[in-house]
Amino acid sequence: MKRAEFWTKQYRSHIGKMVGVCYRYVSDWPLAEDLAHDAFLKAIEKGSTFRALGSFESWLRKIAVNEALMYLRNRPEMVEMEDDIVQEEESHDDDPLIQGAEFTQEELVELVGTLPVKQRTVFNLYAVEHYPHKKIAETLGISVANSKVLLSRARAELQQRLLIRAREKLRV
Repeated sequence: MKRAEFWTKQYRSHIGKMVGVCYRYVSDWPLAEDLAHDAFLKAIEKGSTFRALGSFESWLRKIAVNEALMYLRNRPEMVEMEDDIVQEEESHDDDPLIQGAEFTQEELVELVGTLPVKQRTVFNLYAVEHYPHKKIAETLGISVANSKVLLSRARAELQQRLLIRAREKLRV
């Protein structure tokens, strides 16, 4: 298979997923599409670095995440990620309303997308990409403590929003 045919096939197979990956970070479809396209261009440039130690999709996904993070690093709301004191948040983890509401994947992605950008970024890196706090801190140039604070706040905010949405769905 020729190089151009290979990349055309990969693009058609993976562009939707990569747009989705980028969207989780930026919550803007046109911007997510641009970032996913940029990720493909970077993958084509760096194609020789793929060593087949994992799946091609995982390698491409990492490039897409990095493109989204590079974009976010230059955003004003990300520039100053100072350490904050952790405040105890009310937990709704075991709320029966949330448990019984049966949220779709689209609803969950939408709710994550409404989080403030710092919280959304840390939440995605931790919960979706499975980065440990140390790697999140290194990647974003923040402390491990700040990564943990932002994740805690993201979880608390998501739980609150899930509870509100569950009440709307169940008309309680």
